[in-house]
Amino acid sequence: MFLFIEPISKNTGLYVPAYPLPILEISSFIKINRPDIDIKVISIPMDYGVPLNKEGKAQIFREFLKDLAKIKPKGIGISCTAISQAEEVIEICNLIKRLDSDIFIFLGGYFPTIYYEEIFSKTTAVDVIVLGEGEESALRIVELLHAGKNPINENIPNMVWKKEGQTCLSRRGKRFDLARKALLNLDLLMHPGEYDILPYAFSRGCAYGCNFCMEEFIRPHRRKVPFEIIHNDLKNLANKINAHTLLISDALFKSFDLFPLLRSLGMKVNFESRCDVLDPSLLPGIADVCGIIALGFESASYSTLRRMNKVKDKSHYEKYIANTKAIFKEAARNEIPMIIFMIAGYPGDTEKDLKESLAFVQNLSKNKGPGGHIFKIGECHVYPKTKIYDLAVSLPDVIFDDDGVFGQNIVRQPSKNLDFETILDYNTKIFNLSNYTQKIKNALLNIMPFFRLPAQSLRDDAIPDACFRDANRSIFNVQGKSLSTFKKSVPVLTEKYKKLMSGQRNTRNLPL
Repeated sequence: MFLFIEPISKNTGLYVPAYPLPILEISSFIKINRPDIDIKVISIPMDYGVPLNKEGKAQIFREFLKDLAKIKPKGIGISCTAISQAEEVIEICNLIKRLDSDIFIFLGGYFPTIYYEEIFSKTTAVDVIVLGEGEESALRIVELLHAGKNPINENIPNMVWKKEGQTCLSRRGKRFDLARKALLNLDLLMHPGEYDILPYAFSRGCAYGCNFCMEEFIRPHRRKVPFEIIHNDLKNLANKINAHTLLISDALFKSFDLFPLLRSLGMKVNFESRCDVLDPSLLPGIADVCGIIALGFESASYSTLRRMNKVKDKSHYEKYIANTKAIFKEAARNEIPMIIFMIAGYPGDTEKDLKESLAFVQNLSKNKGPGGHIFKIGECHVYPKTKIYDLAVSLPDVIFDDDGVFGQNIVRQPSKNLDFETILDYNTKIFNLSNYTQKIKNALLNIMPFFRLPAQSLRDDAIPDACFRDANRSIFNVQGKSLSTFKKSVPVLTEKYKKLMSGQRNTRNLPL
């Protein structure tokens, strides 16, 4: 038996009631190539609950380890996509090794790919880290363990491990051929019927290289999943799961030719795109199918967008701004809810840059419609070994919390005369220009039930006891029925905690 695990996260804002796509893609690929090998996928949040404090987490881990002792897997693969999952991943690896030191543990995802040295410095419980896309490497690891062999000795590409205090890397292999992508096998999940949303990747990778993004560390070029695989996968998923919302993962959403298929399946589609990629003239034709459009805008300042490597030159910037206006107006006209992603206090920002963004958003927000819109703006975070970190340390007046890969790393002063309190003030003003219509509230409840809610709100008395897995209300049950009950409490929580909803990201960190 082999297990693949989606860990818990400290940040409630990351939780979406959708099945764990990355590890399900990998485990499905292994299963279709080796149907004789037993594989199971565990989502800690879905299968055991979301812990709201240290006591809740300890209980969840006790239950998990008890099940693990019965299953006795030969190997466990763990996905670690976000920085806010990293410390929880390390803790669960240590617990697994204490239970049974013979269990082979391998990690994959954005965080391990970039920060494998930091992981090895924190724990000896991880046997191997898979760099980049994981299908081929994970298949070989599982096959070798199944045959009683040590994967470290078999020259598998895209792997890194520690030996006698030295970091060892295998050769880099080719990118995974998406024509070999397996159809998703929902039978590998513990509770497939409890998920509310179908996530799916129409492509992998991005060609743009914005310096605040980590995509290029794993997949520097966009490649599309073949249409036949998408078609067969979505038909199968629609038949197997009682969910009618599709959450599209595509760094550059250009798959509008797929909307007839999505319409035939009766699905609402939520996707993210760039301001200079999305053609506004397409929106009237997809309005009936579109749940939410998330637009990566970041800033209205030319200077900021250049530092982000978001635009190439002034001409590109003018197109970027003009197209954003056109998208926004067309979405409002066709009652399509929109989320506009923005970053404030980017390294090098001055108050002039923030004023430009505020003025632009003020004009943009005049185009109100029943669809509604949200300006999702947050403070800037700078993490080591990234391009934005190099930018921050190259600018003489930038001050940020240089507290390592496991910290918040908040930019406190992006330039000489711009302090953090001023940044937070602009964030609040911009966020408050959001237009919370009933339509966008309903859409957000569906895909992001904890949107912007501070962690403390999840223990509020307004939430019924039925939403918790324990009498102490320390474990939140996010399975379908409980989540539906919770959603009825969200309007009360939103009103009660609205002053905190525009606050710093760490207000949404669970006290774990």
